Amino acid sequence: MSGTVVSGTVVRVPSRTLVARLPDWDREDAAGFAPVLDALDLLTPYVEVLEPGLAAVPLRRGAGEEAAFCEALIDTVSGLVGQDCVTGVADGLFAAVLAADEGRIVPSGGDAAYLAGRDITDLRATGLVDPEICETLRHLGIDTLGAFAALPGAAVAERFGPAARRAQRLAAGQLARPLVPRPADPDLTVAETPETPFATIEQAVTAARPLAERLTALLDARNLTCTRLTVTARTAAGLTRRRTWQVDPTATAADLARRVRWQLEGWLLAARTAAGPEDEQGTGAVTALELAPGGLIGLVAAGKGLWEFKDAATARAEGALRHAQTLLGPEAVRIAAATDGRDLSERAGTAAWEAEAPPPAPSGPWPGALPDPPPALVGTDDPVDVLDATGAPVLALARGDLSATPAVVRTGGRRLRVVAWAGPWPVTERWWGAATRRYTRLQVELADGSAALLVCEGGRWKAAGWYD
Repeated sequence: MSGTVVSGTVVRVPSRTLVARLPDWDREDAAGFAPVLDALDLLTPYVEVLEPGLAAVPLRRGAGEEAAFCEALIDTVSGLVGQDCVTGVADGLFAAVLAADEGRIVPSGGDAAYLAGRDITDLRATGLVDPEICETLRHLGIDTLGAFAALPGAAVAERFGPAARRAQRLAAGQLARPLVPRPADPDLTVAETPETPFATIEQAVTAARPLAERLTALLDARNLTCTRLTVTARTAAGLTRRRTWQVDPTATAADLARRVRWQLEGWLLAARTAAGPEDEQGTGAVTALELAPGGLIGLVAAGKGLWEFKDAATARAEGALRHAQTLLGPEAVRIAAATDGRDLSERAGTAAWEAEAPPPAPSGPWPGALPDPPPALVGTDDPVDVLDATGAPVLALARGDLSATPAVVRTGGRRLRVVAWAGPWPVTERWWGAATRRYTRLQVELADGSAALLVCEGGRWKAAGWYD
């Protein structure tokens, strides 16, 4: 609460939340968002970044002044960075985020009434529930946030978990955390002051990774996690830059380091642009980097649990991988990731390890895809012969069946009896163009205990995969 004096009487003005949304902003362009934040800094001393293109500021003005401040903010952003901006104002952050979609000012004390009529899918804006939970609620007849808020809290927690229970309280207009910055516990603030200033983004980000790991280790030791991260950088020119980002309470050290990258990319780019090519002294180089957590909550409340730990071997392996990334770049170390597709080769992709989010997992059965579980070993494409009981080749016919019952599979000079088989499944891909592909799948269990996925294409059989 803050106060203003009117005729000798102190009038209390409640702290409200304003959210500014840039509807045309590319959410992947975090570095370019820095000039927008600089524009907001002209109007308010504190800005919290929710994500690129979305920021929140605390607002302490009378009801008649809120609309005027929103117009001033919109004009400032449009005039300085040439971007359309819409604003929303409410008591709490969740209601303000939704109000920003409509450019609406929710009356003071009216969050619950405003949220009650919103569609249940708006619950995803909390970041606490999956789309599947929203669909389940809709199937149960819970179509609005108001109906969800009216459910017994204990039943919600038991059915969907503690995160959904917190989302329910948000839907009821509760848990309206303030945006007012508070000093972080000095014991939980980590900093790095290099002997030689970081002249490049990669150098600073390389240092940010172990810095973020130190921070998460400190928080884990106290069974805490944070919902905000304040990144502070000091440059050789004596300039101090500070920005606060909202982070998921289950964020890893890699997630925190990614926030640092986003911010440094914007700051260093702005510093170099301002300094020009004549800046040979590296006045935009970073001489100190500091991470401070905010919005501390317990691990159990955050849904992280108490039993997450890494053994020494895992820690050493991750350290070696990070060292490889430092030497070769963040894209050099990659992990397997599931993707969508019909063919086995299409269902396996890669993603940079702890650098970017992996490709999204398949949202549902891909039409014509091989049902799970997939073969454990793929990509062998071993040539095989499928024979019937007389030793004649078994052919996959155009009408979708086999010329005879498979009895023997010949591979690598061995003849293995077919114990059981399933299929065939004919597949036609890209039938609309010149690149049409037709093939037939067949699953077989062999006498030596192995099982294979066989594919016949162009009259030839091959083992596309082997089951464990």
